[in-house]
Amino acid sequence: MHITLCDFIVPWDTLSTTQKKSLNHRYQMGCECKITRCPMIPCYISSPDECLWMDWVTEKNINGHQAKFFACIKRSDGSCAWYRGAAPPKQEFLDIEDP
Repeated sequence: MHITLCDFIVPWDTLSTTQKKSLNHRYQMGCECKITRCPMIPCYISSPDECLWMDWVTEKNINGHQAKFFACIKRSDGSCAWYRGAAPPKQEFLDIEDP
């Protein structure tokens, strides 16, 4: 997984439950994905294997809702998308196609 913000270092106790679980389960599903930070609107992804990280634009915080509760994972069509949930993604999510 590629993240454009390389200095995200926080104590374990400050991570959300989702982040802790994702370290062991979800994040590995996004190893071929690239997380692209959005510093201001408009912002775009340049390829389907990117997830747009919007926390700074929406919350003025690098550790916002998206960072705490979502994981960027690769779907079966090769694209990457944000996934929220404690359970493993259902096959329908992995197989979904964007319009």
